Amino acid sequence: MMARLILAIAIILSLTYAGRAADNHQRLIQQWYAALATADRAMFDKLLADEAKVILEDIDSIQTKDEFLGSLDEWKNAVRGATLRHRIGNTDNGTVTVFVCYQFPSNATYTREIFNFRGDKIIESAQSSVGEACEGF
Repeated sequence: MMARLILAIAIILSLTYAGRAADNHQRLIQQWYAALATADRAMFDKLLADEAKVILEDIDSIQTKDEFLGSLDEWKNAVRGATLRHRIGNTDNGTVTVFVCYQFPSNATYTREIFNFRGDKIIESAQSSVGEACEGF
């Protein structure tokens, strides 16, 4: 009887932890896209782990945290006048898949972005294009 009670408590605690982790990951995702819309270097510095990698699959580029932070000046010019919308597609064991519509003044792109976390930091962000139209947003 006592073993079942301990097992039930362990299951409840693990579900509670998983729920908190998912909430935390969603909060980090919200902060990521808010920072992306304004090229907020300080927020990205806070969100990304020191060993983080940002992978842009379509151009076969892998950036370190410092390289990504260094690219934000260029991104700030590119994102001027753009609208970014995102929705979470899937959450699984510390990995979150997000679908994103980037609507720039002269074009749009639809991407799938996969985030991996360690604690309250993003350790990897991988982006790949899904299409040029943002259907479903």
